Amino acid sequence: MSRLSLKATLCMFVALLTAALWTQPASAYTWARRVTVYNAAGLCVQGNAGIDHKRPGVLSGNLAYSETFALKQGCGTGLTEPDGWAATRAIVQRWNGSTWVDCRTSAWKFGGTGVNRWGLYGPEVVFDWGGWASCGPGFYRTVAAAFVWDGSAWRGNGVVSGFEEATPNGVAPMRKPAAVPAPHVQPPSARPAARAAR
Repeated sequence: MSRLSLKATLCMFVALLTAALWTQPASAYTWARRVTVYNAAGLCVQGNAGIDHKRPGVLSGNLAYSETFALKQGCGTGLTEPDGWAATRAIVQRWNGSTWVDCRTSAWKFGGTGVNRWGLYGPEVVFDWGGWASCGPGFYRTVAAAFVWDGSAWRGNGVVSGFEEATPNGVAPMRKPAAVPAPHVQPPSARPAARAAR
């Protein structure tokens, strides 16, 4: 085999390998991670918000995500709180052309918080919101409610995921939403049990 044909074969192999890797399905989620929604009086509350919708040829699903973390004031170190002292829920909203309106909402998820070998943990919701068929074609986002009980009140607010356009095939592009700040989110109405004696 000549040097030129060996070089051509090698180039073709690299091109095929690159094409194969380039066309692999990719994750298509839109996320906001570790957003601080409260930081005072010995407590920092952070949350994650995410949204995805099914797209052909891409690893995707009609899923909304929310998660809550508790940290010490200043948001540097994780804080261990008992079961029921942290809460989250996923609120999926659709842009109606002038404002965001609620489409689907998960139930509240309560849990404890802390730090393990993978990092911070807290209650998490993964919610199948149904995709564009739930509330019509358009732009969608998740508002994750992130709250931690401080012994006397729920502290936290909403985290916004960013938005994705969810439409059936063949729908004309729509006007993109304006930059709108995170809405105020109401905390859970339930009060957790008192902290056990240490």
